[in-house]
Amino acid sequence: MRVLIVSDGYPQNPTSINGIFPLDQAKALQHLNVDVILASVDLRSVRRRRKLGLYWDEKDGIKIINYSFPLGRFPLKVLSYVGKKVLLRIYKEVINKYGEPDLAHAHFLVIGNIATILKEKFNLPLIITEHSSAINKNKLPEKIIKLGNETYFKIDFLISVSSRLASRIKYFWDIDSIVIPNIVDTNIFKYHKRKICDKDTFTFLSVGRIDFNKGFDILIPAFKKADFGTKVSLKIVGKGEYEEELLEIIKREELTEQIELIGSLNRKEIADLMKECDAFVLASRSETFGVVYIEALAAGLPVIATKCGGPEDFIDYFNGILVPIDDVDSLSKALLQMYDNVDNFDKKKISNDCKNRFAPLAVASQLYDVYTNVLHSNRNK
Repeated sequence: MRVLIVSDGYPQNPTSINGIFPLDQAKALQHLNVDVILASVDLRSVRRRRKLGLYWDEKDGIKIINYSFPLGRFPLKVLSYVGKKVLLRIYKEVINKYGEPDLAHAHFLVIGNIATILKEKFNLPLIITEHSSAINKNKLPEKIIKLGNETYFKIDFLISVSSRLASRIKYFWDIDSIVIPNIVDTNIFKYHKRKICDKDTFTFLSVGRIDFNKGFDILIPAFKKADFGTKVSLKIVGKGEYEEELLEIIKREELTEQIELIGSLNRKEIADLMKECDAFVLASRSETFGVVYIEALAAGLPVIATKCGGPEDFIDYFNGILVPIDDVDSLSKALLQMYDNVDNFDKKKISNDCKNRFAPLAVASQLYDVYTNVLHSNRNK
């Protein structure tokens, strides 16, 4: 089986997360003897410095064909039009080099819409995995509704990465999708035996882009309100446009001795840092899934998460605590509860449960079943 995975990019440096979820799936599928080619339609602005134009690459054993055509914040109609032209050029190169794929699997709504050109011109079976945060809302802009109408009704199968996202799609478009989660790299994020926690050197870890959505402006006041004193610290990994504002909040709350902004780290560095920490916390306002949460769980860390759309599928009483979004009081109480009860969590069980649900082979097997069923259905039409 040859599968063309269509993405909005691929990670071109160790700390990049652009296109990382499709690449994770591609690597997992390859272990099931699926011949995977990753087609990267990179329409980000010219400010994102990278090699432009059409070229082949390889990453972690995956064949990649990338076309960087810098557009940036153009209207969806323009992105779709240019993206389809780009993908047709990519597709011609793929056929010339490897022959026709059996099906295409696109990620995210905009790229899914672009990939419909393959269905229309070549009758290539098309599957979309939806991750789009734009859909994880109670009210959508008309342009998103229209794009969904122009996309979802043309494809063969729709996957959502969380139950909340599936329910949003059902509500806005009356289309059913099945839930297949994202993958955690269990070669990097894995359990190691921990000592009984030293309450005088307790460390919380938080990882995410430093922007409004990740809720660091809620986490820091909640940490302050917990009033741990100097015995508890918080390490924050990430970069983003809110860094200066975050530093100001830390100074204002007089927490410069307890809270450390570390900057960007790659996955291996984050996994190593998790070994030194006692619990994970992220106060996101919206997540369609939340891979960083399952990375922490795979490492055996109990997690404090918000009821923001994704974590409700996998955080419960035995592996963490769920709190409402934008709620300083509830988050502060959760931090105290985690500090007081962290040794009551079975860290090995947390890690094993996460591996059973989100390890590469577990997720790839579900995708393989979808591929097989779609191909069978198309042959019988």
